[in-house]
Amino acid sequence: MKLFLASELKHPNTFSKLKEFIGGFEGKSIAYIPTAANGEGWNQWKDGGTWNLVKNTKADITIVQLEEYESRDPIDDIKGKDILIVAGGYTGYLLYWMRKTKLNLKLKELLDSGTIYVGTSAGCMATGTDMNFVEWYLGEGEPGAGCIPGLGLVDFNFYPHYKDYHYDQIKENFLGEKIYLVKDGEAIIVEDKNITIIGEQRIIEN
Repeated sequence: MKLFLASELKHPNTFSKLKEFIGGFEGKSIAYIPTAANGEGWNQWKDGGTWNLVKNTKADITIVQLEEYESRDPIDDIKGKDILIVAGGYTGYLLYWMRKTKLNLKLKELLDSGTIYVGTSAGCMATGTDMNFVEWYLGEGEPGAGCIPGLGLVDFNFYPHYKDYHYDQIKENFLGEKIYLVKDGEAIIVEDKNITIIGEQRIIEN
């Protein structure tokens, strides 16, 4: 299982590292899930920097808006793709639709088959198990998000868009086991049980 978890995928340094990690975009197939951003405004992701970068690659792209899959299985449009990109926005909204479409039940098998999971912001936050920190995420807390289990793809939490002055508040609020604090321009690569930090490693553990 391979995951590329970025605070801000559109950051030039991060996008360059992703391109290097996957061996370039040309000839690759991508499933792109913008659902988290729809929680902030329907289709506003089409004007976003992440989508603008992705759509200008030479990859074959399939857009998978989970809200459109109530009567069919999204896995049919995702399986066999080289890369699954899960964009940012509202984490709780994203997880709601992943569970409603039962995509959450099939992700591990999909990733074990070779598809690379690429998350940015909310797409990274959702990969852990305990979502309580999403409720108090500084400046953009999502009340109720902690009631929805995460994907359980990793055994840690991911805090994106970290600023140094956030540290004391995060340490006070975080009651989980382990959380990585990741600035824009940084990322975490997970390959099976091996973790590589792109940038500076910052961890709060309880």
